[in-house]
Amino acid sequence: MSENVTINAVAFKEGDTWVVQGIEFDIAAHANDVNELPGAFTRAVVENICIAQHLGLEPLKSIKPAPDKFKSMFDRAQTQVRSVTDWPVADISIPNMDIRLAQQA
Repeated sequence: MSENVTINAVAFKEGDTWVVQGIEFDIAAHANDVNELPGAFTRAVVENICIAQHLGLEPLKSIKPAPDKFKSMFDRAQTQVRSVTDWPVADISIPNMDIRLAQQA
């Protein structure tokens, strides 16, 4: 993937599970602990990129945006969740990732 892409996501708790939902791309991941969210979401995005590349498709181009309610949750969120370590997965870098913590789904 040659271009830098910005990926925004909103994280929220659903029962005992933390969910992180992409905004521009309808990609989601889950984790048992809020600290695991950046890594879980990064892996989900990278897996989508790798599958598209394997199929000869342009990464992320065919993935539609998430439903509008997630963008609203993202816009209202006041806390950012980010990892303090890099997640080098399959030599793919996602430098512009913003995960925000929402109150509820």
